[in-house]
Amino acid sequence: MYLHLGADCVVKSTEIVGIFSLLDKKANIYDNFIKPNLSNGKYRIIDLTGEVFPSTCILTKDALYLSGISPGTLKRRKEEDFGINAVYKR
Repeated sequence: MYLHLGADCVVKSTEIVGIFSLLDKKANIYDNFIKPNLSNGKYRIIDLTGEVFPSTCILTKDALYLSGISPGTLKRRKEEDFGINAVYKR
């Protein structure tokens, strides 16, 4: 299955290690994880937000995605197999 992260970006669900809220002050994901990994080159940082502040960090095996889509929405999409029965017409 695949998960749409926003901005025309889709990743395999099996590649996702974790989905974290950047708005959760207790977790402080940005200062504890993202900021240190920006400089060491271990993960590719892919910003899908454009002009808005990222609300979610999606960690995969080799990349870190910043998305404006809320963690709750991404969770619901994954649980509902979002798009599995979608029909695309031209």
